Amino acid sequence: MIDNQDIISHLQKMGGENVEIKESPKSEEERTESLFVDTILTLESAWDADNSLHGDYGVDLMGFTTSFYHTIENLLVLQYGHSKAEIIWWWVVDRFDAGGELLGIETEDGKPHILETPKQLYEFLKTL
Repeated sequence: MIDNQDIISHLQKMGGENVEIKESPKSEEERTESLFVDTILTLESAWDADNSLHGDYGVDLMGFTTSFYHTIENLLVLQYGHSKAEIIWWWVVDRFDAGGELLGIETEDGKPHILETPKQLYEFLKTL
């Protein structure tokens, strides 16, 4: 499989060393979105697995995973700021009520938003 660096090296050889190659903003945005979605899905999977082990088998891993989640939360704050990190964490941990019903999030203007997928979460966060 050819990666981006191989392609860039090949294009520089063809065009000369003074050729500057930049990734388009669209593909950079797509890569950022893809990374965000993958990260949220992975975090959600880990959270669900921890809770399933506790609920199904009585195995409580929070003593081991609390520092992991704290680190992830800190990184989210660094990347997105406190308010967006809170929304991300809410989406992973608390977006369903006790009956399994998907909850919405309300913006300051009072408008409710139902975010069903990490991509919808990503797009919502871009509006804030």
